[in-house]
Amino acid sequence: MNTKNQFAYPKPSVAWFAVAILMLAYTCSFIDRLILSLLVEPIKADLDISDFRISFLQGLSFALFYTVAGIPVGRIVDSHRRTSIIAIGIALWSLMTAVTALAQRYWHLFLARAGVGVGEATLTPAAYSIISDLFPPERRGFALGLFSSGTSIGAGLALIIGGYAINVLNAAGPQTWPIIGTLEPWRLAFIYVGLPGLLVAILVLMIPEPVRQLRSAAGTIEARQSIPVREIVAHYRRHASVISLHHLGMSFSAMAAYGIMSWAPVMLIRTQGWTPGDAGLVTGVSILVAGTAGVIGGGWLGDLWTRRGQKTGRLNIAGLSMIMSAVGAAFYPLANSVGGIVPFFMLTILGAFMVIGCGAAVLLDIMPNRLRGQATAIYFFVISLAGIGLGPTIVATFTDFVFGDPAAVRYSLVIVPTIGFSLGAMFFLLARKPYVRSMEQLKS
Repeated sequence: MNTKNQFAYPKPSVAWFAVAILMLAYTCSFIDRLILSLLVEPIKADLDISDFRISFLQGLSFALFYTVAGIPVGRIVDSHRRTSIIAIGIALWSLMTAVTALAQRYWHLFLARAGVGVGEATLTPAAYSIISDLFPPERRGFALGLFSSGTSIGAGLALIIGGYAINVLNAAGPQTWPIIGTLEPWRLAFIYVGLPGLLVAILVLMIPEPVRQLRSAAGTIEARQSIPVREIVAHYRRHASVISLHHLGMSFSAMAAYGIMSWAPVMLIRTQGWTPGDAGLVTGVSILVAGTAGVIGGGWLGDLWTRRGQKTGRLNIAGLSMIMSAVGAAFYPLANSVGGIVPFFMLTILGAFMVIGCGAAVLLDIMPNRLRGQATAIYFFVISLAGIGLGPTIVATFTDFVFGDPAAVRYSLVIVPTIGFSLGAMFFLLARKPYVRSMEQLKS
């Protein structure tokens, strides 16, 4: 067996070009995913929808189809051309975002958001698999952090540009298009946000498909064929402790983070009297700056602590990031000025995004190469149902059914994320011993 070719990674210029394009795709996915958070009020007024029903559009309609589609997609990723899979997914979610503009009923919105979820299900399993074949394990956390910065860049731009665009579109008023007819400003926003993604799908096809590496994080050589289902199940059972604790920690983190990103702009509009542009600017810049620093810094710090001999360095960073977010989440919703809101909001976002890069690297550490696409799909199945699916809805449940006042969303945003981040910290710290045992087993 020729191990030289198996262990050779692509040239750095090729690897970083691929990461840059994948990061752009991730950015677009979050813009399409989060633009809804700035359009809550006009959609509610136009279609007579409550916060609780809106939360299903933000969460469950997307998450359910995102996660269900992700499992078979992960299986396909492990044996087919990954760049083509991503390009098809981008085209689908971009078109479905634009189609949202045509919704006349609540169930139209639900189906359109489901279509966005199916399209976006292709990206992360394929991207994680590609990145694992572009970089050696000791450099992988930073690359994953850079790719994952698309979450903060996309979320930030969605709120900044989206808020500005909504203000402009509101000022211009409805537009009449041939065949389609009259479109309100919120409908136009979905079209202008969705269609540019088709260009990104073309860019992804320019990424050279990397050769699949046959070496695990533990240094062992793996067979080329796909792993049978029974061996996948056996691997998960052998490493059940670390996998379950890791997934629980990431799930509670995602629940808290998606609850915040879905409702924080709405809270500022309702409680502070801000316009969508003002709310989008403050939350968007905070996420763009603190989120990007967090997701890249978390991956980098996890790599650094690991190289310096801390076996659980990545999990230590994950636990620390959750504690930071819990502190920030407990205070920013109660502040009544920009000077009081922004520092605590940025602290919350910094920690919430730090966990992404180091958390993803932990997962890839304990997975053989040929299982990474499927493992990533399973991982996102779990955290998306718990995080995206439940986070926005739990916040809305407190607002509508516990407090019974739309302005009380600020108190919902104190309770739900603070508890979620605190539980995330607990599970990451508990995962450290099982992680060390699993890594030792993989090396033996």
